[in-house]
Amino acid sequence: MNKKSFVIYCDIGDQLELLTDEQVGVLFRSVVKYASNEEELSSNDGMVKLLFSVIKKQIDRDTEKYKTVCERRREAGSKGGKQKVANAKQNLANVANASNCNQNLANVADNDNDSDNVNDNVSTEVDIKENTIVSKKDELSLSSPSEEFIKFNQWLEEHCPFVLKVKTQMTEPEYQKLLAKYTKKEISDVLESLNNWKDFPKKRTNVYRSTLDELKKKFGER
Repeated sequence: MNKKSFVIYCDIGDQLELLTDEQVGVLFRSVVKYASNEEELSSNDGMVKLLFSVIKKQIDRDTEKYKTVCERRREAGSKGGKQKVANAKQNLANVANASNCNQNLANVADNDNDSDNVNDNVSTEVDIKENTIVSKKDELSLSSPSEEFIKFNQWLEEHCPFVLKVKTQMTEPEYQKLLAKYTKKEISDVLESLNNWKDFPKKRTNVYRSTLDELKKKFGER
């Protein structure tokens, strides 16, 4: 990326309160490294990984929006420059062919002003469209994890460290799917059982799928 700055949104503040000062330090250092040169998180701390993924997605979205705006402005500037050159050539031709030199020179000045106004209108229209695109993308941006899901991950850190070593961790929508069918007690029992299987991180790659399969075996499909 080679960026000199990035934005951190205030709505992450509530989640930061759930971290220790040491975890916040690790998180902030990792975010700066990612924003600067796309260096991925090296920490295995579950809570740090969770909040890092949220901030990382926001940085990626902001970067794409910035690239889109720059590209649109570059294209608009290129079109405006070509139009100015064409207008200038036409104006010079008018001066050379006209019998009244003074009148034609006045027309040249008027045409130049008209060209500037056209390009100003083009730039304004492009800016309006860019702002519209940015605002629509902002509306689609993902929200921060809920406090309940953060507490669930804290519980995993304390009771199921082997589960957190699995390649694909459970997302909040997947967790909500489980809660819609099974109780928290049933889910925690199954996760603790999987955690006691020391080869779990080697044999399985998806926490949600493994948890759902075990819930069906132990409590039946619902």
